[in-house]
Amino acid sequence: MSTSPARLESVARLFGDVYGTLPNSLADAPGRVEVIGNHTDYNGGSVVGAALERGTAVAMGLRADGRIRLISDTRQEAVPVETTMTSFTSERLPDWCAYPLGVIDEARLNGWVPEGAGLDLTIHSTLPIGAGLASSAALELAVAGALVPLFFEAGNEPGTEMLVAAAHRAENRFVGMPCGLLDQTVVGHAREDHLIVMDAATNRHDVVPIPSSLGFVLFQSHVSHALVTSPYEERHRECRQALMGLQRFIPGLRHLASVHPADLDAYGSVLETRPRMRAQHVVEEQVRVLAFQEALRNGKRETAGALMSASHESSRLLFDNSTPELDVLVASASQQENVLGARLSGGGWGGTVVALVRDTFSDHQAESICDTYEELFEVRPHWWRSRACRGLVQERL
Repeated sequence: MSTSPARLESVARLFGDVYGTLPNSLADAPGRVEVIGNHTDYNGGSVVGAALERGTAVAMGLRADGRIRLISDTRQEAVPVETTMTSFTSERLPDWCAYPLGVIDEARLNGWVPEGAGLDLTIHSTLPIGAGLASSAALELAVAGALVPLFFEAGNEPGTEMLVAAAHRAENRFVGMPCGLLDQTVVGHAREDHLIVMDAATNRHDVVPIPSSLGFVLFQSHVSHALVTSPYEERHRECRQALMGLQRFIPGLRHLASVHPADLDAYGSVLETRPRMRAQHVVEEQVRVLAFQEALRNGKRETAGALMSASHESSRLLFDNSTPELDVLVASASQQENVLGARLSGGGWGGTVVALVRDTFSDHQAESICDTYEELFEVRPHWWRSRACRGLVQERL
């Protein structure tokens, strides 16, 4: 199930209201929830994610004057932001513009955009910003998906894999965030009623069906999640330090996630305290990711949920990327009947908690979790349900 048709209708209507004409293309991309595999992606490990019913839609029109105009209905701008195809990298623009412009820049560097072309864009999203649900990747893939019909004939378009790679490069190079490939992979390749498993060491992905009797409930804390201003890069560096330290003793080691737990026990003492803690989290999280997939495939739902909860504890104690708000949501959810497991989702330091629940989990139970949170923090978290849905959708008009 997906709400993309409604988002596509809304973004096309916004395009007409803003620019007074019809768009040439539409695209819709979902948000993603990280089910398990916290900070394993850039360490060469595996991550399990799912596409959400909420997402971001883009309408795009072709111009012939080299100008770019873009506006988002989730921002405060009353008129479109304007720049040019050749100078936007040096202009002062709102921060959010870096994501669509980064993708446009990748398309330009790849030779997809002909000389003199310009673009009009409108953006409509149902994803909360700062919730750790890959709103940036959804925007990037939606922009990439809308670009393709403008410059490629049907049947000759670049595949989803190329769009995923372009969106990922845009975030790494243009935005400056050294993130892994999970977000773009899930957003681009997701299938309905399936989880996506990404192997970051090979950049390959697989799918695991999720039983129809299970779903997700998401609880958004009031602490905004923003990797660009979080300790994300510090953790990235600490993991790199751990890898370099272990490479002196483990020949041929390329990725931290491929360290065997026994080798970490044997050689971990050579590492400083923080890099060792980060390494322990990554190594044990990789084991949990593999066990989670096996549990789902074998119908062991309680085991799968327990692994999610163990993942959160490791994030809290070893990776230090949780917050009191996230911990309260996880603890409150874990006490509820019909909740199999709960954990922070995404990079951490705020954002959202995901709970794996049976379909008998009630609205009353969700509100009870929110009651506990509100008593402690004097603000009520937002919550909603989601199933695993499909990925990127493109329309040529």
